[in-house]
Amino acid sequence: MKNLTSRQKIMFGVYSMILAIIGDYLLGYGTFSTSSSPDAYMGVEWSVAPDWRYAVSSILGFACAALFAVAAVELLRVMEKKYHLNDSKLFGLFKIANWSGILYFAFIHIGICMLPVVFNAGMAATGDVKTSADMVFRVLKSIAVPMGIGFVVCDVFVTIAWIGMVFKKMIPVKKAAFICCPVITSILGQLMNYISEGLDSGFESFGWLLMYLVCALSLVDKDEREWI
Repeated sequence: MKNLTSRQKIMFGVYSMILAIIGDYLLGYGTFSTSSSPDAYMGVEWSVAPDWRYAVSSILGFACAALFAVAAVELLRVMEKKYHLNDSKLFGLFKIANWSGILYFAFIHIGICMLPVVFNAGMAATGDVKTSADMVFRVLKSIAVPMGIGFVVCDVFVTIAWIGMVFKKMIPVKKAAFICCPVITSILGQLMNYISEGLDSGFESFGWLLMYLVCALSLVDKDEREWI
């Protein structure tokens, strides 16, 4: 790691989110989808997908978290030492979101992967969609609170902080870069569902990817090592 430049380290955040996006689509695409069909249970179409998809998604979540940790540590160090943002409340929010993300990206893949696996197990045991879906909702109740808190602390906090820092010109990026954050890309990703249900799966991670790509290209020079 000592031989890597700051840009190369921050780019680990991009690589981590590529893994996350792959894991998101393995998890979300073709699993559950909203539907107005009379055969849908509680407005959802429930599909059995191979368990290996969820196992791979969990592994990618762990790999994503490890790579993201390298990038987050370096990016926060650059922002503190080069741009002197230590006393900024927005940067404090940004820092909380990034530190939390290291754990959250692993947890979210494991936590959500539990749901379709439980559904698959229920269908294998009973062959009944209602019974299997009820099993899913029971598991969901136990993980909904940490998942919700994680979304707020990571995605919402980082989005607020990023937009604030961009518009206040605390970092040298163009104002158009405010769109490069997870909540905004998630909202835009919802439009993809009009093409095919589940196509929005990787857009939250895509927002993180764009944010780290902008930071890598704008905050440090190509060969800069001063902040390592």
